[in-house]
Amino acid sequence: MGMATRTRSFYFARTQARGHGTRRMLALLAMMIAGTSVAVAAPPVKPKDPKGKPAPVVIEDGRYRTDADPADSKLPWFRVSNTEFPPEGSAHYLAGELIAGDHINRVGVLRPDRTDAQRRGDWDVPLPFVLLPYGSVSYHGSPADLRDVPIGTHLHGQFYVWGDAPKPESQVVSRRTPIDAAFGRVLKLEDDFSYSVRTGRAWRVNAVALDTNTVTVTGVDSSGKADAKPTLFQISPATRVWKGRGVGALADLVVGQPVILNLTVCTLKGPGRVTDAWVDAESRQIAAAQQVEIHRQHLRERGLAARIDAVDNAKSLVTVTFFGGVDPALIAEFKVNEGLTLAVAEDSLRTYDQINDRKPGTVTLVESVPVQPGSSGVRVTFKAGMLLEGVRPKRILRLWAGKWKVDDLPLEERLYP
Repeated sequence: MGMATRTRSFYFARTQARGHGTRRMLALLAMMIAGTSVAVAAPPVKPKDPKGKPAPVVIEDGRYRTDADPADSKLPWFRVSNTEFPPEGSAHYLAGELIAGDHINRVGVLRPDRTDAQRRGDWDVPLPFVLLPYGSVSYHGSPADLRDVPIGTHLHGQFYVWGDAPKPESQVVSRRTPIDAAFGRVLKLEDDFSYSVRTGRAWRVNAVALDTNTVTVTGVDSSGKADAKPTLFQISPATRVWKGRGVGALADLVVGQPVILNLTVCTLKGPGRVTDAWVDAESRQIAAAQQVEIHRQHLRERGLAARIDAVDNAKSLVTVTFFGGVDPALIAEFKVNEGLTLAVAEDSLRTYDQINDRKPGTVTLVESVPVQPGSSGVRVTFKAGMLLEGVRPKRILRLWAGKWKVDDLPLEERLYP
């Protein structure tokens, strides 16, 4: 077919299309003038919630997917909320190395462990995360803040899907998408030390080879049951060995002894490299005791975070539940008929200007409630001297016990610098 023929054919087709469209519009117009109703099929529209966003998938019987039951793989994962504590066992387990962190906004980035579920192209792709308002961190077996965890520490986490929650911006980016990119809202992060203590596991030393910088160990649980296969970790002169009340040496790793290990570059360098080894109970107790004191000082200066459950405006009574992951001794310092101080906080737990925005109150009731993930299980009711705008149900407060000094914070931690 020549160029002229193709051009004429194209022009004819376009003219026909236009003519068909024109005739259709004239016919519709005539029917409307005649008063005939016209039914025009509309394209399918996805259901939306009141805010105009696509409505989430709803399972009528309330079921959702869990790690514990592989048979539920076709169900959606639980959609967590900033204002409601999630059910037990609803989180998804992920582990990886902390490669970036912003402790002020409680966000960070993990390099996830390599797993059999991943393709080679999925390996080591950065995974950003944000701690839920009631999310917590454990380090050396004690409550901690994200600022306490060194970059490079291997962590175990309980994750939830992002859903409609905004993802934090990060300088650590990749053109690839990690296999677990849907997850990023964190209920709990803990280092290997904390994970071992919580699950009752330790490593039994089988062999130490200083010439090849390796240590062979076997995982053992609290009942004495050992793993089927040993594990070979890297060690080096940079490995810190903790013994008693002091610093030990690699020579203090003795065959047959149970040890607790903190690791880094797990799966990137084989099973991983040992950063710290605690070779006896005393060294582990000292590490935990030191960390809990860091935690106590940090929260006495910034206040304990709590969710507002109810507000009685007529009586100026406020009922709150303290978040979990906090040393119980701190919560115990809130006592009936004693004073407290409050300041309004955002989901990042940051306050605006606590030294100027604080208001007084008096505790009227302390009670126990069922413990849930993210909750301490302790509820406090207090009479507020003034109800600020932010003192509303489901919002967050920072609370100081009566004897704690409310001091100024560094400028970068304030929402109103």
